[in-house]
Amino acid sequence: MTQPADLVLVTGANGFVGSHLVEALLARGHRVRCMVRRTSDLAFIRHLPVEWAYADLCDGAGLLAAARGAEAVCHCAALTRSLDEETILRVNAQGAEALAQACLEANPRLRRFLFVSSVAAAGPSDGPGDVVDELRPPRPVTWYGKSKLAAEQALQAVAGAGDGRLPLTIVRPAAVYGPRDKDFRTYFRAIKLHLSPQLGRGERHVSLIYVRDLVDLLVRALEQEEAVGQTYFGCGPASTYAELAETIARALDRRPVRINVPLAALGPLAAVSKAKGRLTGRPALLNDQRLIDVRQRSWLYSGDKARRDLGFEARYNLETGVRETVEWYRREGWL
Repeated sequence: MTQPADLVLVTGANGFVGSHLVEALLARGHRVRCMVRRTSDLAFIRHLPVEWAYADLCDGAGLLAAARGAEAVCHCAALTRSLDEETILRVNAQGAEALAQACLEANPRLRRFLFVSSVAAAGPSDGPGDVVDELRPPRPVTWYGKSKLAAEQALQAVAGAGDGRLPLTIVRPAAVYGPRDKDFRTYFRAIKLHLSPQLGRGERHVSLIYVRDLVDLLVRALEQEEAVGQTYFGCGPASTYAELAETIARALDRRPVRINVPLAALGPLAAVSKAKGRLTGRPALLNDQRLIDVRQRSWLYSGDKARRDLGFEARYNLETGVRETVEWYRREGWL
């Protein structure tokens, strides 16, 4: 069991979820080592009393040194967008396996390897009446989802490899929003401009989780012995994108105009974004993979297993989470 004062290695520690997790671990008395790259933006964590490790999942450089002495690992780092499938598989799947092997070599008595996966590894649900649980066979639809599933499978193979047993726990977060998030910020900005873009004419359903709730679940999964060998969905309240837009509008005191964007219109936009990405070497937020993602009408998941095993219950409803997010965006000049 991972205990306070244990040294926890956090990969992707400078990111949206990782930075919140580092703060929570420090508050619980853990020592934290942040694994970042030399080029990482450390704005969210630079001021924290942590150790630093510089390593790269792409080529494995520095992984053994980063893992040395760590009693537990929280693997949050991931590539969410890529210009090609090979790159995202190499970083997310092969990188996760290389990290696990380095951790076992550096500390054969590792207490926990917590892998932050994604509901994208499970794939979408079949409609508003269908809620996916951990027993459903995965069926990812994007490169990102396939890479996360490949990472899960690689880590499970390491965990089951005899003397190389890895004390693995997998958490698949639903769509995460909150302070420091850049993806949902685009939606908040549109509504601030009195625009509420909605894809197609039918409702689109999604499970959401506020970042502070997700961090609560991750800490429970890290510290509780029952979590070893288990996979959990991390979910808060389910919503439609129309309900999310209405909630954001109330928090911003706006009355946005709903704009129904035909799905067919996204194809040319994604093609232009893809071409631009190849010219700049940086994949755009709207690309052909993102188009596959948004065309799914329902991403709904069950949090029953995490509630039953770990006592996790999301504390933030949509209204509270969105208002806290708006307050942070305004305070930091992001809106």
